[in-house]
Amino acid sequence: MKLQRSKIDTLIFDMDGVITSEYIYWKAAALTVYELLYSHRYFGHQDLDKLWCRKNVSLIYDTVFCGGRTVTAVKHLGVNTNWDLAYLVFCVSTYLEPELTSFDLHHFEAVCMFIENIKIGPPALYTAAEGLAASASVVEIGYFKRTTGGLWKCLIECFQRWFHGDVEIKGLKLEEEPVLPLKEIEKTLRTLNQEGYILGVGTGRPKEEILFPLQMWGLDQYFDTKYCASYDEVSAAEKSLTPEQPLAKPHPFVFQKAAFGHLLSDEEIYYGKIPFQWPKKCLVIGDAPSDLLAARAGGFPFAAVLTGIEGKNARPYFEENQAELILNSMLELINNDN
Repeated sequence: MKLQRSKIDTLIFDMDGVITSEYIYWKAAALTVYELLYSHRYFGHQDLDKLWCRKNVSLIYDTVFCGGRTVTAVKHLGVNTNWDLAYLVFCVSTYLEPELTSFDLHHFEAVCMFIENIKIGPPALYTAAEGLAASASVVEIGYFKRTTGGLWKCLIECFQRWFHGDVEIKGLKLEEEPVLPLKEIEKTLRTLNQEGYILGVGTGRPKEEILFPLQMWGLDQYFDTKYCASYDEVSAAEKSLTPEQPLAKPHPFVFQKAAFGHLLSDEEIYYGKIPFQWPKKCLVIGDAPSDLLAARAGGFPFAAVLTGIEGKNARPYFEENQAELILNSMLELINNDN
């Protein structure tokens, strides 16, 4: 498949691993796991030195996520958000060693190996993770439940503090970088606009957190806000629709909302009122299995880019799952010959 204006008129971008680097999010997730496990405010026994943590964030990331190996394993399961990354690693860690005291690489290698051998994906994965943590801890029923339990609220609190910063520490968001040279990304988006494509966003990030880098880099001008959906829209739909399963990727809702939310209500999208032919005109661009699975579930053609955590090693997965386009990067959306 070649990108052709006669067949495709809208491009919906996942952001992390496509335009924005996800590395600082992984760092925030690692710090979140570290704080939940070791701070006396949560499940640990230490008086956490936040300045030391912030200074040694790379060490914490390399230890908690085994140099990125755990992140890769979690993404292979179809997990999309970095809140869920932290949630899954915390639950498995607690199951394997409920009274963790030392900051030990061997423990987190065991966590990684456990996750690498999991054979189920979301949403059943989250139910299983809740069960693992609950079996190893004496807490009230439902405490470890994703999205509604006490752990989830603490996890979000920790993550957002590390990402945004507070009176003690600078937020990691100040270190945000594009995944590719900014001038080349800008040129590609500008060219796609000039060629008549509508550009949108379908991301698991909260809206504020994706607007911050796009505005900082001057890229927001190329996206049509009517075609942008984030965690905020997904969360609002979950509250109003009360679906049996989460609407986060690999559910197609965020891409459907981005593409058709200006035309259809959340109820119409969720209950399948999207005309069959509409998704065929909209190309989803992503870097992860959860992006492909969500696009497939929504009937969208999918362009895989090899700028995620696995790089070119992700190509066999996208070939096996028949992505319509496989690109080295989003820069190849212009003048591509695939």
